[in-house]
Amino acid sequence: EGDPFGGLSVTTPGFSRIGEAIAKLDLPTVIVQEGGYLCDELGDNLTAFLTGFGGKMR
Repeated sequence: EGDPFGGLSVTTPGFSRIGEAIAKLDLPTVIVQEGGYLCDELGDNLTAFLTGFGGKMR
C-alpha cells in the first residue's frame, strides 16, 4: 500500500507473509531489491519481508 505506481495494495504484514512463504519453499534464494523511487513505506516493507524470510531460516 502507498505505492504511487503499483496497483497490488500489498500491506506491510503482507510483505512479511510473502517472505515466510518464499522461505518455506526451502530452496536456495537470492534476494534483490529494485530501486528507482522512494515511498514512505519502503523501509518498513523491506524490514517486514526480511523478518518474515529470516524467521524461517535455519
